[in-house]
Amino acid sequence: MVRSREQTAAFHARLAGYAGLAPLVVPLLVMWWQPSAAEPAITVQHTYAALILSFLGGIYWGIALAKQTGAWIWLSALPSLWAWPALLMGPFSATWMLMMGFALMLLLDWEARQRGWIRRWFYQLRLTLSAVAIVSLLLGLVG
Repeated sequence: MVRSREQTAAFHARLAGYAGLAPLVVPLLVMWWQPSAAEPAITVQHTYAALILSFLGGIYWGIALAKQTGAWIWLSALPSLWAWPALLMGPFSATWMLMMGFALMLLLDWEARQRGWIRRWFYQLRLTLSAVAIVSLLLGLVG
């Protein structure tokens, strides 16, 4: 079966996206198997979540430049500005801040999908990845 360029891109985006969940999920396993390592595991999880939020902002920076819309350039800068202070907070506040960041990015994803700026498969991937990120952060909080 010959795949189109879009199918190939979607396949690789899914693989990379799912692989990218490891730094959010593995710390949970560490916390459950080695409770004494909970603090550094949460730090790893929070640091990676902040990096991913910044990465997601970068996606929208590219879209905003292509669409030449100033408002979306500012929106694309917000995820990193939102995530950075979370790294300076205690675990409880940081977790909620990062979870909210992923939830807010879903709103941006939804709007971009409504405008036809992102493909349906990408929007669905973003929903799945964000849900796992939010649940992983929440489990880290209660773990």
